[in-house]
Amino acid sequence: MKSQDFVMAGADERFIFLEDTLIMAEGEQHSELTRLFAPLMSRQAVAYYELQLVEPAIQDSIAEMTSTRGEDGKVRADVVPLIHAALTRISARVTGVDGVDSKQATERFRDMVLAVSAATTASYSSATNPGAIIQKGKDALQALADEWMQASLDRRIALAKQHKAGEIEAADLPRDVLMSLCLAEDLSRPDDDKRVPYVWRHCAQFLTGSIKTTSHMLPHAFVHIDEWIKEHPEDRPNLTDPEWLHRAIAEAFRLHQTTPARFRKATRDVELSTGRKVASGEMVAIHAPVANVEAFGEDGRYFNIHREVPKGKKAWGMTFGIGKHSCIGQNLVTGIMNKGDAKHGTHGTAVRLLKAMYELGAELDPDNPPQRPHDNLHDTWESVPVILHKA
Repeated sequence: MKSQDFVMAGADERFIFLEDTLIMAEGEQHSELTRLFAPLMSRQAVAYYELQLVEPAIQDSIAEMTSTRGEDGKVRADVVPLIHAALTRISARVTGVDGVDSKQATERFRDMVLAVSAATTASYSSATNPGAIIQKGKDALQALADEWMQASLDRRIALAKQHKAGEIEAADLPRDVLMSLCLAEDLSRPDDDKRVPYVWRHCAQFLTGSIKTTSHMLPHAFVHIDEWIKEHPEDRPNLTDPEWLHRAIAEAFRLHQTTPARFRKATRDVELSTGRKVASGEMVAIHAPVANVEAFGEDGRYFNIHREVPKGKKAWGMTFGIGKHSCIGQNLVTGIMNKGDAKHGTHGTAVRLLKAMYELGAELDPDNPPQRPHDNLHDTWESVPVILHKA
């Protein structure tokens, strides 16, 4: 993951939707993109997102989900669409997509983003024709452009021109991906008419990246915590403790990867520390779920909120990557463990979402157990029904 002798690789769909973006770029191009987007994920920016975007999005999504009650007077919800709704609004704002605010718009936008997300990992689908999933993703990305992103981009191009003319201060410009690309005048490539356009590939990366890891992990965290509380009832008062939730979330991140393998391609003949030889141009796969277990001791495959993290390791293992391709938005998701602060925006999206649910007395619905999807091979939940006893 850190070796200079390997570069990013993967199935064709990764390049269709993500080539030349931060997650796939190498060398000087990667350095330039890192410099361009790093300010969007600075400590100050992350605190702004958490306090001004994340918390309102969570509260709006919860309000919509809890607006109706059953005949027994109880509020029932599904963790999966609730998380998707909250994260969709956040991802739109970070990317620079305007107008994703109403329930109807959020649902439409979410469906399109999830289609793009599925397309970027189509090879892991159980479908007999992954190409159809890829085409659906292309169509969804074009729909996003037609319905939202092009108008949002046009507004930012106009703002960039005003800024260049001295008519508007940098501090008054939006803090998002599209604005950054406009200011850098880096919006196109010569072959855009033959493939997914360059600027939309950047949007695809940030839209799917902002949603995928968190929406994949949080349902797992909820199920794990429910099982943990049954075995450790003394921990029930900790359900709204941010630092306790940080540890629970880290374990869920460690145990549940968004993809089963990470691919790299050798740029020269290499002999690994194990003695295994890899030829130049050969692709290797790192089985991330296994790596995240083996490095954490004999009980590494078990969920343990009180786990002692091995020296030199992250509590979530390699879930957010290692080296230069580590997730740029990690702190927005995870917050800062042992330094969480609600006032200063260091809890992170994941903790805030779970805490909001548990403050409403969320518990798994005993009459509707969690359901796995039937159309892919991912380690994920399709539905996690809950009852909100305090809503």
